[in-house]
Amino acid sequence: MALAKGSLSSIVSVVSAATTVGIYTNPSNAKSYIKAFVMHNAGVSTAFCKLHDVPNSGGSVGSASSNNQIFSQNITSGETVFFEYPYPLTLTGTNDSIRFESSTGGTVNIQILGDSDP
Repeated sequence: MALAKGSLSSIVSVVSAATTVGIYTNPSNAKSYIKAFVMHNAGVSTAFCKLHDVPNSGGSVGSASSNNQIFSQNITSGETVFFEYPYPLTLTGTNDSIRFESSTGGTVNIQILGDSDP
């Protein structure tokens, strides 16, 4: 197993209000190990933010719902939140994904920290 230590994504800026956005999709023939999420509200108003761990749906990217929501919190303007797992969240299937939603149209920046095993 050759893990690629570092971040699974560059910083993703989400600006869509009340729309669920895919921020990471597991590639084929790989396992992704998510250790933490860093979220920063760069907007001017408080954002109610949600993260979803979405399993694939018949091999395609699935849909976010309350059944796969793993995080929800108000993040005030200028605040940074660190959401860490004691043991990595593992994505094993092709097109398993992490999806994000914010209540405001202001920018929320997200970075996913973890490893992948191609």
